[in-house]
Amino acid sequence: MTAPSPVSGSSSSSQWWRGLSFVLLATLALSCQNVIARIAQSSKVLPVLGGIFSLGGYIDPDASKLHVSLLVLLLRVSFVVPLLWLFLPAIKQGAWSEAKEVVTGGDRSLQWRIMTAGLLLFASQTSIYLAIASVGPATAVTIFFIYPTVTTLLAWRLFGDRPSWQQWLAIVLIYTGCTWLAFSAPNASFKTDYLGISEAVLSGVVFAMEGIIAQTCFNKINPATFTGMIFTIEWLALLAVTIPFVPLNINSGLLLMAGLLSLATLSGYLFNNFGIKNIGAASTAIIGSSGPAVTAILALGILGDSLQGQQWLSILLVTSGVLLINLAKILKRA
Repeated sequence: MTAPSPVSGSSSSSQWWRGLSFVLLATLALSCQNVIARIAQSSKVLPVLGGIFSLGGYIDPDASKLHVSLLVLLLRVSFVVPLLWLFLPAIKQGAWSEAKEVVTGGDRSLQWRIMTAGLLLFASQTSIYLAIASVGPATAVTIFFIYPTVTTLLAWRLFGDRPSWQQWLAIVLIYTGCTWLAFSAPNASFKTDYLGISEAVLSGVVFAMEGIIAQTCFNKINPATFTGMIFTIEWLALLAVTIPFVPLNINSGLLLMAGLLSLATLSGYLFNNFGIKNIGAASTAIIGSSGPAVTAILALGILGDSLQGQQWLSILLVTSGVLLINLAKILKRA
């Protein structure tokens, strides 16, 4: 038997570390996005990085929370969509041609599924922006991470994919952590807290539904092309509900926030794809499980959003549950 080449082993190790770096950068970028969304929707100026400088206050204090979330999301997606289609060929050659074939082709079922997924993405992202504005990024994103449990249960109901005992344990951990976090919400207004938590739950459930639909499409369309198409549908939906009904009070501060949001979104998406290419989807999902904890740490470091010990334990429970549910998926496929 020929011994493995040292050069080959070194190359494999280098690829793994490169992939790990990409996934960590993706997690950091997507978590930063949640913190930026909080700043963008604040009607007050917020101290950033311990008061080194201040951001926020770009929104009319009397504006409806829904109007603000829709406007910020529209500005962000208006940056993201053209840039996404610009970068897509680097991820998937022929993405434009594939999208054109889907739009002009006769597969009505695929077209309707993509349309539905885009509208669900619109509903999910609107809900999470509302939740971030109500209860802050750490709580909102942690509650949002119920979506892997909903995906698991929907896959059981629709496809007969019965959860393993590890997945059941993960579901218990996630729901326990989310419930504990919900009942320890620190904000002054009971109504605001539980409305925001409900919005985060809705976002997670709807996102899981979008993910289930996505799974049924990937045998006919590349995931990169699918992502570009559903973001485009979300943008069109935002235009339809925002332009006629929401006052477009746009200023340079909002445009700056939208640019930063789009940069974080695209960076997260691209780094995640590069990570998958280097270390595989399974390892990428495991590392990405740290999203709730990373968001909480960034919210603390950037905005000074302090959490109580019980809340940190809740976030740890949810993060552990998300990690376990991803590990369980790998074990089932092995």
